[in-house]
Amino acid sequence: MAKHQTFYYEEGNTVRKIEKALPTRETYQEEIRQAKERHIRERKREHKSVLRLNRLYTVYFALGLCVTGAFFVSYVHLQNSITTSMTNIAKLEANIASLKEENSATKSRISTATNLTHVKQVAMNELGMVYATNDQIVYYEVEDEDYMDKY
Repeated sequence: MAKHQTFYYEEGNTVRKIEKALPTRETYQEEIRQAKERHIRERKREHKSVLRLNRLYTVYFALGLCVTGAFFVSYVHLQNSITTSMTNIAKLEANIASLKEENSATKSRISTATNLTHVKQVAMNELGMVYATNDQIVYYEVEDEDYMDKY
């Protein structure tokens, strides 16, 4: 807006009337300079606002990138631990299978090595052992207690 000089003059009795003077070249150039400065200040303010938003977007992007990176690193770590666990489970299952085979072989070897008929004959004939009769068998009823008295 242009600033104009105001002149007062008297017309007639004592009535005052405002008359605006035409802007001079200097005032017009001053107004243009002030308008340019205002425009430059507004542009700087807008530029600062845009820079602030750009920084904010950059921070959000970096934060999202870090979260995504952490997710992928944890995913790879989890996959690695699952693979390791599966390998260990496979080894343990193979170990169990071999131990079962060994137990079966040992059981077969023991059962073929001992003749139960021979053991029974030696116990009865040489050692004098006999089967227990019904009056020699005693049954105990165990209550919820964790000990038992014998008489």
